[in-house]
Amino acid sequence: MMEKVKLAVKTFLQGMFAHPLYLITHPIKGFYEFKRENKAKTYVAWVYLALMCLLSMVQYLANGFIINRNDPNRFNAYLTIIIVVAPVILVTVGNWSATALMDGKGTMSDIFKLICYSLFPVVIIGFPLVIISNYITLEEVNFINIMSLISMIIMGYMVFFGFMGIHEYSVSKNIFSILATILAVAVIIFICLLFLTLIQQFVSFIIAIYKEIVFRFF
Repeated sequence: MMEKVKLAVKTFLQGMFAHPLYLITHPIKGFYEFKRENKAKTYVAWVYLALMCLLSMVQYLANGFIINRNDPNRFNAYLTIIIVVAPVILVTVGNWSATALMDGKGTMSDIFKLICYSLFPVVIIGFPLVIISNYITLEEVNFINIMSLISMIIMGYMVFFGFMGIHEYSVSKNIFSILATILAVAVIIFICLLFLTLIQQFVSFIIAIYKEIVFRFF
């Protein structure tokens, strides 16, 4: 029994830390194996997405007062989760839509796992920065900003090489697919906003009719 528990813990730690680090240090080979050898684990992707949501909440509430301008009384956990999850869904759908027209080999599941795995540097660097932010002086704020920027750059680096690996693109085609993804995301946002506007107008129309009927007959 203990052997099974140890093996499960070892497998989990390898999936959570060793594999993402391998992807950063060996992007070409790592992201090729990411899809071809099925080394990416769905549960790891979900864990990192959940950790990113948790990090956003912790940053809102627990960042040091020098860099934290948030009002704790206005904290909304649901809105915080949406702010994290919505971009992941948008990029997943946008990239899948764009690459489906460009002979991309990655599935929507592959794209989702890639994006969640790419949150690794932001999560790993982000939590320690929350603690550090409570002990720094005003002159040391730049350290927090630089480390946050580094985590974002590494995330972008993982996404770039990840798209190349799962879709089997050249560098030029990969850049074009990323531009197409940005355009697809913009179109999706436009359609969603248009749909919400139409729903709002329809609801307002129904309410106006209801009030008119009540006013005339009751």
